[in-house]
Amino acid sequence: MKQVYLLFTLLISTSLFSQSIVNQTVNSKELEKDRNIKIYLPKGYDVDETTNYPLAIVLGDEYLFDLYVGNAKLYANVDKAPRQIVVGIDMKNTYGKDISIIPSNNALTSSGVHFFNFIKHELIPFMEGNYRTSAFMTVVGEGKGANFITHYLKDEKPVFNSYICITPDFPQFAPAIMESYSLNRLGSIDNTFFVYTSNNKKYIDPKQYNRFSEIKTLLSSYEAKNFNVVFDEFGSSPSYLAMIGETIPRAFTQMFSLYSKITKEEFEANVKDLAPLDAIKYVEKKYLDIQYLYGSNLNVRLDDIFVIEDIVIDRQDGDYLRVLGDFVMIKYPDSHMGDFYIGKYHELGKDYEKADFYYKAAYGKMDPSNPNADAFYENIKRVNDLMGSEKKEEINNNKEEIIEEQEEEEEQE
Repeated sequence: MKQVYLLFTLLISTSLFSQSIVNQTVNSKELEKDRNIKIYLPKGYDVDETTNYPLAIVLGDEYLFDLYVGNAKLYANVDKAPRQIVVGIDMKNTYGKDISIIPSNNALTSSGVHFFNFIKHELIPFMEGNYRTSAFMTVVGEGKGANFITHYLKDEKPVFNSYICITPDFPQFAPAIMESYSLNRLGSIDNTFFVYTSNNKKYIDPKQYNRFSEIKTLLSSYEAKNFNVVFDEFGSSPSYLAMIGETIPRAFTQMFSLYSKITKEEFEANVKDLAPLDAIKYVEKKYLDIQYLYGSNLNVRLDDIFVIEDIVIDRQDGDYLRVLGDFVMIKYPDSHMGDFYIGKYHELGKDYEKADFYYKAAYGKMDPSNPNADAFYENIKRVNDLMGSEKKEEINNNKEEIIEEQEEEEEQE
């Protein structure tokens, strides 16, 4: 049943994606002939001409391409990943030749080397020269293709950030070859790398599974903090086909974890115990890291501001509410929230006139139809009541001082 559902999804995906697909031909000196590619351009690509997009290269332009594009659209639409440009390479008649290796040592054959260089030295420059790609790049392969893409890890500075190896078919000497790459060296490179690999013991022969486990142990032993390795075993998958469909979304969850909003788990682990200023800095750094890694100039989400709101209001007498307010006003000048935080800062400091000024400025930016507008107006009423009470107290204090002065004068007389 799951196989039928997957095929049905692919058929729908093909029709939905057709309006976003560009077919191109790349002239290749490495391959000594042209190679056709299929390019998915994300929603809004033609509208915003300043945004750059992460690039994903998929070995094959058929079902695996459609699966990747479908997940790319889904994750981008729910703000769990940046929008991506996806390239599928036509390999229908050349697949075995393109990814061929020498079985005795897992080295690429001459045709494999040419295809390797075609991707690295011709396809990527072609995409960078003709489309707005960012520096974050992903490569995706299945079976023998998954083994092929691991060869890019041997480069001194790997061109790809993320490697999605779907049910890899590792040959006999793959573990030894992988060990020779000395991947601990990646820790000295100012970049971040992800290797996501899937498999299921039920659907591969024992020798293949042993190699998978050996490489898993090897890569998981590396201490480079910027080298993220996940070897996923889908024990509950009902079929090999279902496992393929599960791999890409699980890989997305790992490789785009930084991009997502602050989750409950992230808050509990990294944020909840921070001092107010450190919480503000944490959010600011998160978005600088997103821009640096994915090339996405993403504005700070208000939801992530709201996550640290209580920390800033409740701790250290709200002394850093002014900092938070200025931060929000820079990021969202038309939002009422920046003025609100500054108003709250002055209210806690008992400067009710300034609090009244900023609360009114905030209220003026709100849409009258906003269901929270009436409740927000209570801030203005409250500080005005406090100002009134303060003035009454001041008048009473003045009266008491006058009476005391009069009594002193009477005693002197």
